[in-house]
Amino acid sequence: MKASTQTRNRRRANTEGALWHDKARNRWVGSVTVGFDDDGKQIRRAVIGKTKAATAARLREVQNAADNGQELARRDLTVSTFLAQWIDTLRGTVAPTTEQQYVDVVRLYIKPYIGQKRVRTLSPADVTRMVRTLEDEGRSANTRRLARSILRRALRWGEHEGTVKRNVAAISQGVKLNATEGRTLTPTQARTLLESVKGHRLEAAFAVALSLGLRRGELLGLAWDDVDLDAAPPRLTVRHGIKRLKGGLIREDCKTPKSRRTVYLPGPVVEVLRAHRRRQLEERLAAGDLWEPMPLGADLIFRSPVGTAVDPANFLHAVYGATEAAGLGRWSAHELRHSAASLLIAQNVPLKVVSETLGHASIRITADVYGHLLEPAKAEAADAMTEALWGTS
Repeated sequence: MKASTQTRNRRRANTEGALWHDKARNRWVGSVTVGFDDDGKQIRRAVIGKTKAATAARLREVQNAADNGQELARRDLTVSTFLAQWIDTLRGTVAPTTEQQYVDVVRLYIKPYIGQKRVRTLSPADVTRMVRTLEDEGRSANTRRLARSILRRALRWGEHEGTVKRNVAAISQGVKLNATEGRTLTPTQARTLLESVKGHRLEAAFAVALSLGLRRGELLGLAWDDVDLDAAPPRLTVRHGIKRLKGGLIREDCKTPKSRRTVYLPGPVVEVLRAHRRRQLEERLAAGDLWEPMPLGADLIFRSPVGTAVDPANFLHAVYGATEAAGLGRWSAHELRHSAASLLIAQNVPLKVVSETLGHASIRITADVYGHLLEPAKAEAADAMTEALWGTS
């Protein structure tokens, strides 16, 4: 009786792991209970290894995960399968355009390079090699940054779920973004463009783009209830943006609080918007039953001749055509936004106000992008301090 009691005392509890050597296959095998099914039966997980130490370590991983209510990724789980599982969890939690971006980046820039690798053996070096290969293929720094960033977000989800031990993308070598100054219209060129587009059916769009620096999607997503031309001062509120997905155009809320902003309208822009509204009413009468009253669920300011929303790609071509017709060469819609920022800074508008007008997430972004335009102001600051402290310039 005493020996029997001692034997029972030496037995492992159900949740402890068992480890033995399989001589027939010359391998070590471990097994541990990780839970119980609805009938109260044990759910056990097995691990195998070439050495006792390696197998014991894997057994502890499984056991620790089970103690924390987690489950490690299967050893054969590939990065491609893991990313597909992650994307499935995103539906309904992110904007459709964001989800589409994740799908595209995963398909084009992650899966072809590391998709067949196993999640449990993925290393920081694998991620760094993926990024360097993208660079060798001529991919832009922003594309490389997106690939690493999206993989990092997916692996962070895996960490929270307990299927990933560490976020190897987060500790891989980062991507250096080289700031580019880009070109901007001079005040003379901007005035030339505005003079050239007088009478154009999208004249008001060019005026708003150049004076306020709205993003292309924000500009095209404006509705008449977003502007108050009779306020003192007149104002415009950015709330939505138009983007194209594979299923067509959508109008969605701005992503961040800084993107949702109210800005004041210059007097000439107010007048051009009033003229635009009159022109739009004439187009509506001319289109008759073909007119789309509420494209994308809104009374949009900028529309096609039959009242539908303006495709961002079509607007880009309109900008190309207008800038070329003005004798300025080909300029993009983004360069109009860039020009607006430069013109604001040239007029000594405080950087914080410029940042808020553009809808940047922080003033640091504005400073990083447009810092080179602040050099004259820095020189003026030095002269001002010389005068204040030493009384001479």
